[in-house]
Amino acid sequence: MRRAFLVLAVALILTSAALAQSGGGAAGDPITGIWTGAVGPGATPNYTVTLTLRFDGASAVTGTAQGAAPDDKGVVKNGTFDPKTGALKLEVILGDGAGVATFDGWLVLDTATGRMSLSTQPGQGTFVLKKGAGSAPQSAGDEAAAVKAGFTELSDWILKSAELVPADKYTYQPVKTVRTVGQQIAHIIDGQNYYCGRAAGQKVEWSDSTEKGDTAKAALLPKLKQSMQTCAALYAGAFRAPLVANLGHASLHYGNLITYMRMLGLKPPSS
Repeated sequence: MRRAFLVLAVALILTSAALAQSGGGAAGDPITGIWTGAVGPGATPNYTVTLTLRFDGASAVTGTAQGAAPDDKGVVKNGTFDPKTGALKLEVILGDGAGVATFDGWLVLDTATGRMSLSTQPGQGTFVLKKGAGSAPQSAGDEAAAVKAGFTELSDWILKSAELVPADKYTYQPVKTVRTVGQQIAHIIDGQNYYCGRAAGQKVEWSDSTEKGDTAKAALLPKLKQSMQTCAALYAGAFRAPLVANLGHASLHYGNLITYMRMLGLKPPSS
């Protein structure tokens, strides 16, 4: 189990998604470097790892993972990263050939969080990592603080974006196959209601009710503020896996808003 979860950190570091593109992530290459942090099963990662990663500037990601024990090693294989979209596909081969780990995750500023699955074991694990040797959070309290800080900054960017876009532009969509500005903001609200509801222990199911309702600016802003206030109270508490998922989901769709705002001639608040 320990060896399996040491590799979970690799991919999630790499998914720098839209924040890295917009100026909210690390400048230049967001991947190459040394990452240290905590990984583990469940919602409270506590096993220390160090990762050395390299991005070729086009699409390929390679690297190694080293756990606390000398034989706890992993090798990144078939890694790809798209700097334009933030999309990442990654497989990590365990050092003893015991299985393959696949990953999903997000980068906010210099802190990476997310989840993973292992081919030989059921369930998922979580992680918190920071770029730069020796700078990673090492306790559950530090992990909760890092995730809270990421949410605080991201939610501020999203709210400022929602306020900055004029009301008559909420129906704007670059092409007919994607959401409008209003639908993007509504989708973030629906996501926060779901993930933060789960974090609060509620048995809620995903609902697109906000996105399928009134997506005018006047209708959405109060709902956005309310969902953020509800989530903020939970981020102030203990580390919970749904809060990591919410941070990543909102990060990805803030990236969509960045693109829309640029096309409308507006400057994203994270730039």
